[in-house]
Amino acid sequence: MLRLGRSGLSLVLAAAAIAAGFAFESELSAGDARVNRILETKEPLVIGHRGACAFAPENTIPSYKLAIEQKADLVELDYYLSADKVPFCIHDKTYDRTTDANQRWSEKKTKISDKDWSDIAGLDAGSWFDAKFAGVKLPKLDEAIETIQDGSVTLIEHKEGDADSLVKLLKDREWTDKLVVQSFNWDFVARCHELEPTLAIAALGSDELTAERIKPIVDKVDVIAWNAKFVDRDAAEMVHKHGKKLFVYTVNDPKRAKELVDLGVDGIITDRPGEIGEAIRK
Repeated sequence: MLRLGRSGLSLVLAAAAIAAGFAFESELSAGDARVNRILETKEPLVIGHRGACAFAPENTIPSYKLAIEQKADLVELDYYLSADKVPFCIHDKTYDRTTDANQRWSEKKTKISDKDWSDIAGLDAGSWFDAKFAGVKLPKLDEAIETIQDGSVTLIEHKEGDADSLVKLLKDREWTDKLVVQSFNWDFVARCHELEPTLAIAALGSDELTAERIKPIVDKVDVIAWNAKFVDRDAAEMVHKHGKKLFVYTVNDPKRAKELVDLGVDGIITDRPGEIGEAIRK
């Protein structure tokens, strides 16, 4: 049997500690590097829109998981705040289209911010899509991020709420270097950048894409995310001259997605990440 003196044992333990440290550091680096890879890659990116919402109820855990299964590089979600300031995932300004709120509350067009989370948590957010999703709930924002980060990168779309609260949540959970935030509200975007300059941010837009149009925000973001119908080769080249990525939404036709990538688009936001991925990846 090999016998180790005190000095020999110390060396072994030190080596083990160093090895464990390297393993831990490598694990962290791999996680942190995902956003850097997204921002630096030359390959076209597939972004699941509200998950994979052609196949599962949008902005639910099953939809996010399906987008990951379909190999989405990023998975987009939308969030609002409840009356008691709980951030949770939903797209519309009311509950009508994607939940059973009308039946449960006997009222229509209830504003998202009119209900506390305790009321919202019980809503059925799956049956409207397909009976097999009956009972699926709307997730809190942190639950959704945890789910997505387990296999992809989260693209958070801000719908309502202040930047300070979101950035605090991301800092508290050590997510600021692991995901991307986007919004049509450029004041919100600018505030996020001010609070956390290392946070990856996208500015959303839906009109003519010109240098003058993005001038107020381009230096504060990493990505310009635009309505695909306003994007052509000149627009893509202009965005790239600013050193930014260009994402487009929402594209579900594989042929059109391929055309956009050929024009220079860097990322396709789609309800069908699996199909679009097959079309645009080499």
